[in-house]
Parts: sequence; structure tokens; C-alpha cells
Amino acid sequence: MVAVTIYPVMVGVGVMAGFMSGLFGIGGGIIVTPLLVLIYPILSGQKLPIEVVTGLSSAQGFFSSLVSFALHRIKFQPDWRVIRSFAIPMAVANFFASLHAEAFSEDFILFVFGLLGLMSLLVTYLFHKPVALFCDHPSLSLPLIGLVLGVLCGLVGQGGGFIYLPVLISLFGLQIKQAISTSALIGIIGASGALFGRVGSSMDFLGYTGELVLGIVVGGFLGAMLSHRLDPRHLKQALNAFILLCSIQLMLRLLI
Repeated sequence: MVAVTIYPVMVGVGVMAGFMSGLFGIGGGIIVTPLLVLIYPILSGQKLPIEVVTGLSSAQGFFSSLVSFALHRIKFQPDWRVIRSFAIPMAVANFFASLHAEAFSEDFILFVFGLLGLMSLLVTYLFHKPVALFCDHPSLSLPLIGLVLGVLCGLVGQGGGFIYLPVLISLFGLQIKQAISTSALIGIIGASGALFGRVGSSMDFLGYTGELVLGIVVGGFLGAMLSHRLDPRHLKQALNAFILLCSIQLMLRLLI
């Protein structure tokens, strides 16, 4: 008989990631990565190799977004123009960047983390109205921004919800609940690029994904239920606070 190893702590990680994804429509990799690096070894007594961490982050982003979209599209349809023009170029760029991420130094990857944190912070808190230049030329601005974000997020193994959700709301003027549904579908497409890129280079993380996905499903239902009940204004305030915390965390990685 083949021994089966169970990782109960990974279920808890999945619940937390799934909840954030259900609440905001993002993959949650920005939360999962520090949990796997800092908290998981303390609770489980096992330190995960960095390739396992990045692989699990990509897998979590894909499955969290999948659960989130399935729950949110029931009430709010995504913006299909954004999906066609933004998500697909971002997914392609994410895929190729993730394939070559190991060629870059740790200092450069930390710089990209910090840059993404600064970008998400600036977009969220400096732009209170849609940018006319972007909204007037969506056929050019959406794919161009998607490509840039796809490359940056692919290098650090992230789906990128913490940056593209504020971009869609602040720069392109999507209403928050439609933006969440759209973001979840973008997460599926974008994270699939990162996930398949990781599978193509290493499959060591696959043994942990069962427990992770179980937690994601449970957390996703809880987060989506809360998201549907919240007033849009309060939901946007919660999102802004979440983006602030994520941005600070990313920039601290560069400084510490």
C-alpha cells in the first residue's frame, strides 16, 4: 500500500486565499506566498523549497479565481471587452515571463515585487477618476497595459489581481462589483499562464495542491457571500485597505 501524506496546514492556507478571492475576485497569491514562506514552516515544521512556493502560488491563483468567478458571475457579468483585450495579452506575457523567471537574480525579483507594490498603491490612491486617454483608446491601452503587467507578474509568480483590479476600477472606470467578476475571470486566464509555465519547469508542488484546493473552495464560498452582501461603497473601502497592505508588504520585501 502506498502511504498518503496529508498536509492539514495547507487547507488553512487555502481557506484564507479562497476567502480573499471570493471577497475581491483576485487570486490571492499576494497573501499565500508570505504564508507559505513564513507561517507554514512554523505550523508544519516543514520548510518549502522556493520552487514549490512559487508553484503553489500559481496553482492557488488559478483555482481561487476559478471558484471566485463561478460564484460571482451568477450576479454580475464580466466586461467581455476587457477580457478579450486585456486578459489574453496578459496571460500570454505571464506565461512566457514565468518560463524565464529563474534566469533573473533574486535582487531583480525583489525589485519587481517592490515596483508592483508601488504601482498598485499609486493607481489606487492617486486616480479618483477614469483616465480619459486610456478610456478613449481602449483597443491600444488595454492590451499594452495587459502585456506590461503580465511580464512583471509572471516574473514573480503572481496572477496580479492586486494590481489589475485597481487598474480596471481607477484607470478604466469599471464599477466595483462588475470589476470583481471581471477580475476573477482575468485571474483564471492570467494565472493559467503562470501555472502552466511552472508545470513546464517543475512539478514538485503538485503533491500539496489537493489540500490547498479544498481550502480554497470553502474560503471562496465564505468570501463571495460577504462580497454580495456588502454595499459597493464599503466593499471599495475594504479593497483600498487591502491594496494598501499588499503594497506595503511588497515594498518591504525590497527594503528588508
